[in-house]
Amino acid sequence: MDINLGEKLKSLRKKRDLTQEQLAEYLGVSFQAVSKWETNAAYPDISLFPILANFYGVTTDELLGVDVTKAKEKVQAYIEEINSLQLRWKDEETIALCRKACLEFPGNQELMFNLAVQLRWFSDGSPESYDEPIAICKKILEDCTDTELRTSVTVTLVGCYHGKDDKATALEYAEKLPLTGYSRQVIIGSFALKEGKEGLTYAQWLIKYFYELLTKNIEVYADVNCRNPEQKMPFEDRIAIIDQILQLQSIIYGDNMCDQHFDAYEYNRIIAACYLLMERQDEMFDYLERAFVHAEKYAAYKDSDEYTSLMLRGITAEPHSRWSRSPFEDMLDRFTEQERYDAVRNDPRFVSLLERVTARVG
Repeated sequence: MDINLGEKLKSLRKKRDLTQEQLAEYLGVSFQAVSKWETNAAYPDISLFPILANFYGVTTDELLGVDVTKAKEKVQAYIEEINSLQLRWKDEETIALCRKACLEFPGNQELMFNLAVQLRWFSDGSPESYDEPIAICKKILEDCTDTELRTSVTVTLVGCYHGKDDKATALEYAEKLPLTGYSRQVIIGSFALKEGKEGLTYAQWLIKYFYELLTKNIEVYADVNCRNPEQKMPFEDRIAIIDQILQLQSIIYGDNMCDQHFDAYEYNRIIAACYLLMERQDEMFDYLERAFVHAEKYAAYKDSDEYTSLMLRGITAEPHSRWSRSPFEDMLDRFTEQERYDAVRNDPRFVSLLERVTARVG
């Protein structure tokens, strides 16, 4: 920090029309000490800084030459640049910028949190890669008094411990989070605390928010990715539930689903995989074709497009950069790497679909 504390102290004293002797008497120090402060020959004892700040009616930051407004603006500029890099999946650049910002503003909890989030977001998936973001989050929680930030940090800790496959600790932190019924979203929405156009937009945002929350839990219940060995649900029931998610998605988003075409692609692909495991290849190809159509529609929408459904009309869709890769890349990897498709690999319909997917990736 480049400051001239002596000049600052001298200027403040003269504004109060005080002599060095008068100031020294007020503070209970010698006038020689005041003289040394004002010539930068010595600095006041650290315990005197709050007293000097109060005496002159300034903050300690102002006393030390810190421009609080400019500092806040610089922090915000860092956060905006960090978000921009993240959206473009510039992992190394994003993390490097976070570290630079934290060095410039040590102890700034918002910047520390951004570093933790990026380290988790761009983790290589190894258990040890989550150690640093966990340590940062715990450091923030030691003295953070901002309720919203504490909640966000706790959610990040849940994600980190889940990534380490430490579900017990993840659950321990998750249970510290506020109940849904007492969340900001529920309270503001239930009491209609936002009015006019802002209130209508907030209601639309809540519809989108709770749709995503609902469908994610339906996915868990149906075990759509077949990760829960305790789930004994027949494929027919799983397919029926996922089809119901697609119906709900259509009700909320209508035909012009924009970014939701990515989820629709995944739901149709999962149903196709279920039919493949059931050796019902005709139905499998029907749903793979539907998945391909949604992949095309996902690729076609513009980031500035708005939903046109009755419920979400006028709300801007999520940008493509929210996802690290396209559904075509996802489909190509699955078609070429997963053994389940060996059963249909020579089928002309599969060959044709694989060619179309490859062409879109290339």
